[in-house]
Amino acid sequence: MAELDPSDERRLAVAAGLRGLERRLERLATGLAHSSSVWLCIDGAATPSVALRYVIAAYTTIDLEMDDAPGTSVVCLGVVGAPRSVVELAASVNEAKANLKAICAPLQDQRIRVPDGEGTRAMPLIRVILRSLQRSDLNLLAAYRRIPLLEAAPLRVAYTRARTRSVYRKPVGDVAAMLANAEGARALSDRARLAALPSLERHVALVRDHYENVRANVGYAVPGTDGRRRLQMAAELPLLYAARRGGLPPEVSFPSPRTAAEPIRRRQSRLEARPLLETLPVFRYQPDYR
Repeated sequence: MAELDPSDERRLAVAAGLRGLERRLERLATGLAHSSSVWLCIDGAATPSVALRYVIAAYTTIDLEMDDAPGTSVVCLGVVGAPRSVVELAASVNEAKANLKAICAPLQDQRIRVPDGEGTRAMPLIRVILRSLQRSDLNLLAAYRRIPLLEAAPLRVAYTRARTRSVYRKPVGDVAAMLANAEGARALSDRARLAALPSLERHVALVRDHYENVRANVGYAVPGTDGRRRLQMAAELPLLYAARRGGLPPEVSFPSPRTAAEPIRRRQSRLEARPLLETLPVFRYQPDYR
């Protein structure tokens, strides 16, 4: 299959979802740039104008640059206080992101064969669609990632870094479907390994590489008391809250860069030490967790 039919409903849905997101990102960028009452505290920004430029780029960049590694996206630590109208624009962006993900995510696991030199190869359907739309550079991770909105003005925000990895509990049948169109001796061997698993072992773990996870500890005042309520949230994009006129900005602290000599704390894993498959990062669970 060289090209996707331009009238394919899945292609039209992806195109419409992407256009909707890009329009809302443009409105958010304009709202931030033209607002006269935006407070910013952004890690590494020497001046307010630089901070604003960093924030707009972090919120609106959804394409991979030439030297960007796949599976990565912009990280920008900081806190933004803006008029409620700007926060509403950001909430609208998050709605468009959720809509695009609902359209695209189911297409990630569907594969179709496309010409590749003298033969063919299997590609995720979403990538074939994006190529047909001339949007092969779209970074789906960035396009899906929501802008973190705070429910109220915080008193304090303290950032922390941790090294972690994503582990997805997958039915064995789903992993077999991912391998169905793969070719070569290693893929054939992997399908045999899956087929040889005991019938009662119905799940395996799909594991992504370790990455540095940045989180923010946010403290709020509890109305009518002297206490605080705290929560922790993912914070690779600047936190955004609706700032009241005359309100005090929060105290913000950023983490120091990790040094090579700094030890990495490791938790006891529920997975076996060696992967089950060669062509996918799939592991068996240890016996107590199967």
